[in-house]
Amino acid sequence: MTYRDWHFFVRMLPRGFDMRRRISASVVAAVLATGLLATACGGGDEPSDDALPGVDTGSSEAPDPAESEGEEGSDEADEEELPEDGIDRPEINLPDDVNNVFEEVDTDDPVELAVLADQEHAINAVDEAVTSGDTQVPSLPFYQADTALLESLEFASGMHDDGLSFGGTTYYYNRTLEMQSSTAAVATYCADMSESYLVKVDSGEKEPDSGTYYYTSRQELNDVGVWQTVVLTTEREDDTCVR
Repeated sequence: MTYRDWHFFVRMLPRGFDMRRRISASVVAAVLATGLLATACGGGDEPSDDALPGVDTGSSEAPDPAESEGEEGSDEADEEELPEDGIDRPEINLPDDVNNVFEEVDTDDPVELAVLADQEHAINAVDEAVTSGDTQVPSLPFYQADTALLESLEFASGMHDDGLSFGGTTYYYNRTLEMQSSTAAVATYCADMSESYLVKVDSGEKEPDSGTYYYTSRQELNDVGVWQTVVLTTEREDDTCVR
């Protein structure tokens, strides 16, 4: 079972399963010690899977590679392109061999663009927690909250316990977005991991990874102005993800 399959298994647990009981004592202690859980859960009403509506799963046009600038494996370029919003955002540092490519969504609405940008930051934050070997990276509770944060902590902790990291390129495409209100949004997207690989931290040995996944996420606007991911569900090999 690859780490992506393990992640899929966690996401597909029965509705109502309490992820808090699955979090290891060391992870909970680390979260409470730094006050991260209290900070992350301060944005928006309590979400639920039942609140997720169906969304349009139409394809978006692929981005022009010439429009992408900045060093691969870094979230710094994305943050420099964001409009000034007065938010003190944590820097996200990814290894040079980790590259997340996000397909653009056909919208010029500033609110929708802000939602999509924070969605990308949330994905990068999980990757930072895994590849850095540190579940206490500031970016993770900054861009995630509630069940999404708890599951990401469990995921990163499990990778660390297994002595694993990853590298390579992951493509995020067929992205859709539906605004539910002025403070809540639901998005879907696909992730192609055929060009990524597992890394055994001790030896540096690489093992090819594979798989295509279909995600549905709920984001809520918190008091700071960040569109935090609060719920994230996954399906393996969805027909919508055919490229």
